[in-house]
Amino acid sequence: MGCKHWCLSASLMLTSTIAATGCSDSDDSGTGQSSDYMATAGNGAAAGAGGSAKPPPSSSADGTEPEAALPDDLTLPIVFVHGFAGSAQQFDSQAMRFVVNGFPAERLHAFEHDGAGTMVDRFATDLDAYIDEVRSRLKAEQVYLIGHSRGTAVSSLYLSQADRAKKVAKYIALDGAGCANVSIPCIAPAQTTNTRAGQTHPIPGQKHVEVATSKESFAIQFEFLFDREPRVLDIVKQRGPVEISGRAVNFPANTGRDGAHLAVWKARSDTGLRSADEPLAEFDLGSDGAWGPVRVDPDAHYEFVLTSDDSANAHHFYMQHFPRSSAFVRLLSGPPDSDARAHSHISAQHTNLTVSRMREWTPDDVLEVATVSKSAEQPARNVISQGTGANRIAIYLQDDAASPEESTLDLLPWFPEQPFQTGVDLYMPAGQDGPDGTITLTNQPRGDAQATQVLHVPNWPSDQHTVSVLFSDYPQ
Repeated sequence: MGCKHWCLSASLMLTSTIAATGCSDSDDSGTGQSSDYMATAGNGAAAGAGGSAKPPPSSSADGTEPEAALPDDLTLPIVFVHGFAGSAQQFDSQAMRFVVNGFPAERLHAFEHDGAGTMVDRFATDLDAYIDEVRSRLKAEQVYLIGHSRGTAVSSLYLSQADRAKKVAKYIALDGAGCANVSIPCIAPAQTTNTRAGQTHPIPGQKHVEVATSKESFAIQFEFLFDREPRVLDIVKQRGPVEISGRAVNFPANTGRDGAHLAVWKARSDTGLRSADEPLAEFDLGSDGAWGPVRVDPDAHYEFVLTSDDSANAHHFYMQHFPRSSAFVRLLSGPPDSDARAHSHISAQHTNLTVSRMREWTPDDVLEVATVSKSAEQPARNVISQGTGANRIAIYLQDDAASPEESTLDLLPWFPEQPFQTGVDLYMPAGQDGPDGTITLTNQPRGDAQATQVLHVPNWPSDQHTVSVLFSDYPQ
C-alpha cells in the first residue's frame, strides 16, 4: 500500500529483511485523473523513456509459458521499494508479469522497511546496504530501482547522493515524488500530471495503489526499462509446476513473525474447509518470517494458518488461486496487542473478516458477503455500498457491539480513520466450537460481472480466530 499499514527477494530467497523505522512525510493520497497518456523521461532520457506510450504489440503468446529470455546485458536486478503501510505484496503481480516476459525471477527483489515509520534517512541508508547486497550476490554493477508512493521519497533521497545514484541504471517513480530532482534516467507513472513533482506520465482512471499493480502501469515500466513493449500483460496459469514462498510479517512494521508456526492446508473450493487430514506443508518461522517454497495446484484453494505462543488466536488466510510461481506472498499478521485487534469487537457468536485487494475498493465495486451456518443465515449484502470511498485497500467486516447480530452496513469506529482502511458493520454468525458454515464473498471488480471472483471461507468464531481474505488485483 502506498500509505500507513501494510522483502524477501524473489526466488531462492535472496534477502536480508531490513526493518527500519521510518517513512516520508510526503502526501501519499494522490487525486485526480487525466485523459493524457504520454511518457516523458526525467533528467536524462533513456531508451524507451520518451515519446508516447504505445499499446502492447499483438502476440500469439498466451502467457502460459515465459517469452524468450531478455538479453543478459539488459536484465539488471530490479529492486522495488514499497510505500507507507506497504510491503512486497504490491510487487507480486508485476513480478509475475516480468517473468512471463522473459525476465529472470531470481533478479527480482523487494526492499521492505517499517511501513509505519518516519525515519526516511535511515531507510535510504538501509536501501543502500540492500542494493549493495543484491549487486554483490548477482555480480551486477547496477540495478533498476522502482519506488511506489512513500517509497519514491526514500528512493529520491537515496539517489540524491552521486555515489549511490551511479549504482542505479534507471529509476521508476510510481505515483509519488516523481523525477523532478533525479539525475539518472527516470519515468514517473501517476494518477495525474503534476509537472512540479516530475509526474508527467498519467494513467487515466487509476488509483494510487493501482498505479503500482496494474497491467497498464507494467506496460509503461517494461518499455522504459527494455526499450520494447511487453508481449504478455495478462496473468494466466503457467504450464509448469507452481511454487510459492514468502514471509509472515508483523503489519505494518514488516518484521518477521519470529517463533510462529505456519501450516498450509489444501481447502475445498466450495466451503473453504480443509480437504485433507494433514497439512500440505509446515514451517517454524525464524526472525525474518520466511517460509516456503511450497508446490501448489494452480486450480486449488489453500488455507494458511499462523499460530504462535504470544497469541491465543490462530490467524487464517484465504486467497484466490496461485496461477504462477511467486516469492512475494505476504501473510500480514501481528501480535495480540496490535491496534486492529484492540479495536475489534470479538465474540464466540460471530466471525470477523479483513478483506483486502492491492487495487483500491471504490463505490464502483461490488463485494457481496453472505453466511450460511447451522445457527443462522445472513443474505448477501454489498458491503461496498456505504463502506468504502476512494483509496481503501482493506475492509474490516465485524459485528458492531452497538448493534449486535444486526448488519446495519454502517461504518465501524476507528477503522475508517486509518489510511487505506475502512470498517463495516456486518453480522456473520459463527460456529462456537469451530466453523459450522460458510461465508461466501463475491467480488465484481468495478462492477464487471464478467470478471466475478468468488471465495468461500469457514465461519470461525472471532474470540479465538482471526481471518484475512485476499482478492487478487487482476481478474482470475
